[in-house]
Amino acid sequence: MQIVNTSIPGTKVIFESIREEVPGGCSIPVARLDNETKNSNVDKRFLPAGTPVYVDLDTNIAQVCKSSTAITGSGAQTLRVAKNNHWKVGDLVNDQVTSAAISSITTSGAAYDTLNVAAVLVYATGTKYGQGSVSGTSVALLYTPNGLTKDTIWIYDGNADSAIVTVGSVREDALTFPINALYAAALRGTKSLITLV
Repeated sequence: MQIVNTSIPGTKVIFESIREEVPGGCSIPVARLDNETKNSNVDKRFLPAGTPVYVDLDTNIAQVCKSSTAITGSGAQTLRVAKNNHWKVGDLVNDQVTSAAISSITTSGAAYDTLNVAAVLVYATGTKYGQGSVSGTSVALLYTPNGLTKDTIWIYDGNADSAIVTVGSVREDALTFPINALYAAALRGTKSLITLV
């Protein structure tokens, strides 16, 4: 069990406890991610601690499970999300009922990006999106998370290595990327046991 010190000013505690990690850590491919954008509004060269990932335990490769939350001003086919997202054109955004492909991304907003999608999705403020694998009515995910990155990782230079937590408890309100209901259920599945607190 990890003992967490919360008395240091300015620290952001992600994990309440860490009981198990993938031995030796994992490699995180970055080809699916925007790992180069850095401007006055966002720095995507880092992947934050607590990012949901799917770990293939045979290869020790961890794929990022993309997620975002709808921000006020979203529309059914114009989803406003935080600028720290890693979505790319062609990705399927899933609202936990339907998946729709991203046809373009508008990045001109100072506080948000707009994902322009090819079909109608739920867009109420606070809706948590994951990445789907099948267009249309489906809850099939591209990757189902079974772990979270333990530390903040530098991904600008290409594929990166990271420790991956598979058993423990995490402060949900401290996470950069949201955990929707499908992701939360998977994190408490047969290959991981992560509790959101």
